[in-house]
Formats: sequence, structure tokens, C-alpha cells
Amino acid sequence: MKVPAMYRTYLFWIGLVFLVVPPSLNAAVVTLNPVKDNTLIQQSDPLLQRSNGQGDIFIGRTNQDGQGPATISIRRGLVEFDVANSIPAGSIITSVTLTMRDVMGLNGDPVVYLHRLLGDWGEGASFQNGGQGDLAKEGDATWLYTFFNVANPTASTAWINPGGDFSSTVSGSATIFDDLGAGQLFSWTSANNSQLLADVQSWLNNPSTNFGWIIIGDESKGQTAKRFNSSESSPQPSLVISYTAIPEASSIAMLGTMGLLGGVWLRVSRSRRMN
Repeated sequence: MKVPAMYRTYLFWIGLVFLVVPPSLNAAVVTLNPVKDNTLIQQSDPLLQRSNGQGDIFIGRTNQDGQGPATISIRRGLVEFDVANSIPAGSIITSVTLTMRDVMGLNGDPVVYLHRLLGDWGEGASFQNGGQGDLAKEGDATWLYTFFNVANPTASTAWINPGGDFSSTVSGSATIFDDLGAGQLFSWTSANNSQLLADVQSWLNNPSTNFGWIIIGDESKGQTAKRFNSSESSPQPSLVISYTAIPEASSIAMLGTMGLLGGVWLRVSRSRRMN
């Protein structure tokens, strides 16, 4: 059956438009809460490991060691967000903001750093409403271990380095001021910390490498601890991600093929009419 020239021309121009003019890119924003968080509590004895999986996140140093060398006073926070299941694969991350609430507003104005974690870790049922933490429960991340084994502590999966395995590159930094009082929100943004953007993009591209960030405060002296809301508190930590969704390559190829076929069809039709 011969297709009328009008429809062949129509098909050609529709295909050509999709071939020459790229499909529109979709900008979007998503807000994520942690899928897990915890506090690493300094303790070298494998039988006395502590954690705070269901409590707030503590960073810096308590006053347990006074101003002497740290042996049990360091606290480090862990937090992870599920990026790959929240953003379409292939998207381009354009901005990232992590926001957390400082519960106490005490102990000076330290700079608090984020570093990308290099290994998986757990959140168990440990809870203590304070910086000393609770005896670690099954699956908790602790100072020595990534996933604590209550029945056989020394058989627990260990960090390579006590206190967590993380990149030496700083992903983000923010000053946590105490003169603003308790309950203030503080943010780490990719506008000031480009590595934040790189971290989230890498987690989207390679989800198996997403272990979140470790949060490190002032560990140089005693009584510098900061306390942040965790996912068990309100408001939870939030990660706001702006991104641009890229159309799938198969869709772009199909539209381009339509344009090429339309062009070939029109050329052959014209040639037949001329002959």
C-alpha cells in the first residue's frame, strides 16, 4: 500500500526534530533521611565496646579523659543515605546539602568535618540518652568493629583502623557555633564543599560503594563534644539533592532512528517520482 506523501513528510519532520533537538532534561530535587546512623565510642577493650544506634549522634570529645590523651573520650558519628534508590540512574547531581540539628549548643565552636566511609557498618539496638553510649548490641558499629557480634565479640568484623575506615579527603566542613543556643540547624553544602557533590554522584553511579559519611569534630582536647539529632529524633538529618535526569540512551536512539528512517523514506519516494 502506498503511503500518501503528506504522511511521509510528516513522519520525516517529526523524526528530524527529535534527532536534531535533544529531549528536554528534567531538573528535580529530593530530600532524603538516613537509612542508618550510629556513634563510634572510643574503647580499646573488645569486651567493653559501646555504641548508640538508637540514640543521638555524638562527635568530638567528652570530658572523660580530662585534657589528657584520649583513651575513651572520642566520639564519631556515622550516617548513610540511600541515593541510588531515590534518584534515576544516569542523573547528574547538581547540588547537595546535608542539614543536622545541634541538640545542646555547648562546648565551643568547632569545625566539624565529613569524610566518605570506605566500608559497611551497622546500626543495632543500643541506646543511651547521653554521650557515654550503651553496651554494643548485635550488629552495632563500634570503635573496633563494623558489626558487633554479642555472642563472640572478638569474632566481630573489625575496622582496618580503630575508629572507622574513611577517606583522608575532607568531603565537607561546617562550623558549629554554640552561641546560637540549643536546637540550631547547621548545614554542609556542595556550594562550599565540592567533594560532597562528587561523593553523592559516585554513590549514584556505583551504589555498592555507598557507606555514607563519618562525622568528626574537635578531637584535640577534652569537652568538645557536639550532639546532633539522629534518625530516631525530630527533625532527622536531611540530605537535599538537586539533580538533572538524563533520558535513557535507548529512547534517544529510537527517536534518532525515526528521524533517519523518515529521511530515507522521503528521499526514496522523491527518487521514484522523478523516475
